[in-house]
Amino acid sequence: MTEDSRFVDRGDGTIYDNQLKIAWAKKDSWQIEQDWLNFDEAMTFIDNLNRTDYLGYHDWRMPEREEIETLHQPESTVLARSNVEIHIPDLFEPGCGNSSWSLPFDQQAAFYFSYQSGMSQHYDKDFSQGYVRPVRLWGDD
Repeated sequence: MTEDSRFVDRGDGTIYDNQLKIAWAKKDSWQIEQDWLNFDEAMTFIDNLNRTDYLGYHDWRMPEREEIETLHQPESTVLARSNVEIHIPDLFEPGCGNSSWSLPFDQQAAFYFSYQSGMSQHYDKDFSQGYVRPVRLWGDD
């Protein structure tokens, strides 16, 4: 499978990942809410997407660290908010956040992945200028 065929725009607001068999939301929390989120707010944001059947699905979740790290594509550039260059597949909409919360987490910290560097770091869960990119397992529902 070539890198080009790995990600497919489904035309329904999702990007399908042929390698991991998951579907990413084309938009992240910044594009949907126009607000930053700490970790707990990001979890509530995901719950709200499920309550409202965002894009017709009710099984959105926060990405795992290993999943989100595979989105980093050094050869691909998308302009995030404030015209920051990030490196994710160009099928994702520009204007998104430059990073994403991910799992796992503990009482104090969670992983925070940078689309610029491709690195995950532990951030305090109270970090208030965060984003999250929703993901779901691929299936009919």
